[in-house]
Amino acid sequence: MGNGNRHILITGASGGIGSAVALALADAQTRLTLVARDPARLATVAQQVEAKAASVNVLAADLSATAHFEPLIAAAIAAQGPIDVLINCAGVNAFKRLAETEPELVGAIIATNILAPMLLSRAVLSQMLERRRGRIVNIGSVMGGVGFAGFSAYCASKFAVRGFSEALRRELDGSGVAVTYVAPRYTRTALNSAQMDRMAKAVKMNMDAPEAVARAIVKAINGGKAEHAIGFVERILLRVNALFPRLVDGALASLNKRMLEHAE
Repeated sequence: MGNGNRHILITGASGGIGSAVALALADAQTRLTLVARDPARLATVAQQVEAKAASVNVLAADLSATAHFEPLIAAAIAAQGPIDVLINCAGVNAFKRLAETEPELVGAIIATNILAPMLLSRAVLSQMLERRRGRIVNIGSVMGGVGFAGFSAYCASKFAVRGFSEALRRELDGSGVAVTYVAPRYTRTALNSAQMDRMAKAVKMNMDAPEAVARAIVKAINGGKAEHAIGFVERILLRVNALFPRLVDGALASLNKRMLEHAE
């Protein structure tokens, strides 16, 4: 299939957004490394993209189970060369009141959604800085800029991802390594529980298919964007919440009550 011109590593590659991103990025100039927990699901995604990509490698890993990602990055580089783009797409969500959320679930959300992206970025940075090129892409959420009832742990993790992306972008200014933060809105994937789906439909949330989100992510990467939030209304809400959070408290009060009626 020839030698591709860029090597992209995608975490959460067997999930709805992750697999859609892999399919959207697969072309004759791209080598893909797909990372996720489930080897069988990874193999299925690899079969779907290998006819389009320059080459595909899969690495099964539980990102919540380790703080040492150097061996994973070393394996990816050994298989397909230096990594040009790291896409931190793996995620864990929960729609529960905090008082009813198991400590282990809170830990899994924080470990997967923020610790893994930070430590994977750290692990890949040395080779990017040495080459003076590369891009780290963190997939956040509209809930990384607006807090919603029933999603306190998830919102905390995504607020952290947004802050991490902003700080790292400024830290790397002038280094040749860029950071992109993309904030999807509600996306129809298996990450969402049945309760989440019922809630989203009941309150008439704007929803996107994974393929639409993937197209937005690829556009942000190829366009060199620093930040991109999906949805016009959502972008306005993010800006208003940043400036006038108490105003948004009142505006969302009724919505939050209706959302909590569907919480687990």
